[in-house]
Amino acid sequence: MKYAVSSGKLTVKARSSVHDTTTTWDKVSGDVEADPDAIEAAKATFTVDMTSFDAGDWLKNRKLRKDFDMDGNPSATFVLDRVSDVVRDGNKFTAKAHGTLRWRGKEVVLELAGQGTLDRDRLDARASFTLDIKRLGLQAPKFFVFKMEDEVTVEVSVRGGVQA
Repeated sequence: MKYAVSSGKLTVKARSSVHDTTTTWDKVSGDVEADPDAIEAAKATFTVDMTSFDAGDWLKNRKLRKDFDMDGNPSATFVLDRVSDVVRDGNKFTAKAHGTLRWRGKEVVLELAGQGTLDRDRLDARASFTLDIKRLGLQAPKFFVFKMEDEVTVEVSVRGGVQA
């Protein structure tokens, strides 16, 4: 079955010795091909509009937009290659998702731990992973005198329904 992502959210938490900064992207789209009875065979492509984000205040937003060249790199894509370690409970599941993140001309292979619901009408999934942003050719920004760590925690959620 084919599902179209109708809403989603990507949240990145960056840590520093003083305080954490959380940035949220709210424009996630994508297509998922999955059989509710065989989640292991799922394939998907998700795209995040990297220009539509909020880091909590205009100064952080401006700094991230400039430092990470969001306008010059407006979309990030994750291609799901395979699913493993699926544990089912009716239409609910936990699993690991394996795929490739593409952004800023870089490719990073990732493994995400997640859970969700998949049935013949809808998809609702959440996953998280840790990412060293240096793998994307980035360096953690400095806000005022506080240097953020290069390793961030990423959480993503997607919802959608069967394509008509």
